[in-house]
Amino acid sequence: MSKRVILGGLAMLTASASVADAGFNQSRAEKFAKKNEEHIICYYLYGLTNQSSKQDIARGVITAMAYAKGMKKQEAIYALGYGSGKISAILEADPDHREDLIEEHSKDCK
Repeated sequence: MSKRVILGGLAMLTASASVADAGFNQSRAEKFAKKNEEHIICYYLYGLTNQSSKQDIARGVITAMAYAKGMKKQEAIYALGYGSGKISAILEADPDHREDLIEEHSKDCK
């Protein structure tokens, strides 16, 4: 599971980071993702259910919180990818209960 999570974060980082500004603190981004897991789960679930406007708002809020913590753009993007990869791996690991897990996690999303 951890390989998928890291790969998800790295894929998002690679897609949006420029070569000139690629330095970031991976452990700080992962710590941020764990502390803001609820928000990142909602961000992921909005995308899963095609609620793009809510997903855009969630991404903006999460990014603003990361910037407020002094994080760079790449760290914020990695944190989103890391958290999204984590919930994706959880849902993939238990396909028989996928809908139940989505319903359980989406209760906190507004």
